[in-house]
Amino acid sequence: MVRLVRSRWLPFSLALTGAVVAGGAGLLAWQQRPQARIQAVVAVSNQAAQQSRWTAAWSQLQALRPLHKAAADYYQARLLVKAPELSPDGQAGVRAAQMLRAVTGDPVYGDRARLALAELLTAHPDLARSPDEAGVNIQAAALNGNKRANLILAEQLTKRPDADKLDILRRLVKSSESNARASDELLALLENRTLPAKSEYLIQDIRSRRFTNLLRETKEGDVEAMVKVGDAYRDGRGVAGNLKAASQWYSRAVALNSNSARLRQIDLLRQQGTPASVIQAHKLAMEAAAQSRTPGAFTELGRDFKLGRGTPVDRAKAEFYFRKAAATGFAPAQYELADTLLDRQSPTAPADPEALNLLTLSARSGNDGAAWLLYNLYNKGQHGVTPDRPLAVTYLVQAANSGRSGARAELAKRYSQGDDIVARNEGEAFHWASGALEAGASSTSLSLIMADAYATGEVVAQDRLRAKAFLEAAVRQGDAHAMRKLGALYFTLQEPDAPQNAVRWLREAALRGETDAYVDLGRAYASGAGVGIDPARAFTFFQQADQAGNLSGTVEMARSFATGFGVAQNPVQAASLYRRAAGLGSTEAMILLSYCYETGEGVPKSLPDARVWLQKGAEAGDPEAEYWFGMYLLEGRGGSANRGEAIAYFQKSKDRKFKPAAAMLNQLMPAPKPVPPKAMPAKPQMPEQSLPPPAIIAVTAIKATS
Repeated sequence: MVRLVRSRWLPFSLALTGAVVAGGAGLLAWQQRPQARIQAVVAVSNQAAQQSRWTAAWSQLQALRPLHKAAADYYQARLLVKAPELSPDGQAGVRAAQMLRAVTGDPVYGDRARLALAELLTAHPDLARSPDEAGVNIQAAALNGNKRANLILAEQLTKRPDADKLDILRRLVKSSESNARASDELLALLENRTLPAKSEYLIQDIRSRRFTNLLRETKEGDVEAMVKVGDAYRDGRGVAGNLKAASQWYSRAVALNSNSARLRQIDLLRQQGTPASVIQAHKLAMEAAAQSRTPGAFTELGRDFKLGRGTPVDRAKAEFYFRKAAATGFAPAQYELADTLLDRQSPTAPADPEALNLLTLSARSGNDGAAWLLYNLYNKGQHGVTPDRPLAVTYLVQAANSGRSGARAELAKRYSQGDDIVARNEGEAFHWASGALEAGASSTSLSLIMADAYATGEVVAQDRLRAKAFLEAAVRQGDAHAMRKLGALYFTLQEPDAPQNAVRWLREAALRGETDAYVDLGRAYASGAGVGIDPARAFTFFQQADQAGNLSGTVEMARSFATGFGVAQNPVQAASLYRRAAGLGSTEAMILLSYCYETGEGVPKSLPDARVWLQKGAEAGDPEAEYWFGMYLLEGRGGSANRGEAIAYFQKSKDRKFKPAAAMLNQLMPAPKPVPPKAMPAKPQMPEQSLPPPAIIAVTAIKATS
């Protein structure tokens, strides 16, 4: 006799067994449901279609007809649109439209069929039975609550300037609950401020919703959704950034033969920078070129052979793949091919017309690399190209607007310095320098432009501490000019030992040959800023600056001779030095030499000569010289008076922010006083015969308006 032992686990075991049996039965019942069977068949058909096995995909869907004719018609119609070769008579579009129209009455697939039919008719209007058939189908699906239909309607409404933005927002928000494409559209409109966004939280919520929708679409085997999920992990949009997770999603898409996923995976592997990852990236590039044969894949492979990434350098193979891609009009390949052709060209050889043509086509398509290379070719006349500096600047602006950091830095530098093509503009210099830094560029010239802008406060709110930070960044690179500017800035800072720090940095700059630092040190010893007043030492620094060719040093040395500060007074020597500096272009020296002629200090007194030197300074664009030359013109000093020309020079000086010029203009042209309003008397009733004839009224009106 077998003894039965009751265990405390027996009830749990019996319950578990019952649950397993019930679960198995439930799973079997689910598998037998028509909708589940349809999804299974469609999944197998989609897999065959992704491998371009169209006949096998069609056969799978044909097996649905006994189960659900509407489903078979819907999915086969969509397959006909993708693979028209399935219809031997060439009537794939007609057949697809007929099948979709037959499904529009089905309660399950009706709205899907309406949308598919609308898309087909939009692409092929000749298949429509009436001009508004596509729109009617979309409207019907939208009224039934179809979210994708609402998305399509919203996209159509965004193209109409008179559309109700709140209606667009409502439709897109509704569609984005389950459609990643709607989320993309909505985010683009909100981020570009085309639609009103009440808060940043709304945008963050939509990004998260988009990510959730993409995950759901990946469960249905959507390869494009897998790539987008990888993008979300890569960029940290809608989910925390995770390059490892991004790589995993790209790998899943690559397994389903997604070329866009291969190219993204290649980028991630190259970012790792290890020898193994570079080799793996090259293998993926080979796969992409072999399987997809797209211009992007050919270009990527060409770059591998050009740069030796994961494979030995082979210029011939690089050119071969670049040519295959460039033949399709692919702008990056056109640029790479042109660059390859120029690299193999002798520097003294004439310009290569093929390379120039490729670069021009690529730049027209918006390739920033091509625009940047064309700038250098035309600006410097490289590779036998005839220089054309205005055209070069056009390409420079294009490259900068496209986001190329080097182009932005170059444009900032040219605006900062000014030349015969690009006029000096500190505001534009600051704008492009900021853009270059945001794009990842880094240079002492950019730091100096930013420091000057924050130090002066003319093009951006003044912030001397930020200016100091930019200068310190340039100083760490050993830039003597930045050391001198940092020293000068310290004189304006309210910090402990600021004057002493100023002198310290000026000395460092002077030791490195920065001649402006000699001038600043001389002024420091002349004023006692950070050091004791020492006129003789101040004169020595001015003299050193003059000997180094610094015109400011020459002017300060002349001023010392004129006043006898640190050296025996010698007006004749002062005037001689002013003349030398003025002859070399110093507008400050021109003004001071004019003063010498006006007063007769060191030179014979001569108002005409004083006027001549002021005119030279004014014509050179110096605002103080413009003001004083205007005074000579106004008063007729040293020549004839000319009030109109004087006012013109005062206006120029005022425009350059010279305050005395503004005050003088106010005296010469005072603003009219406002006339207080008076009560208008009642208009008398005139007899009708006193009115002038209509012809006279018309002539009077014409004169009044002319």
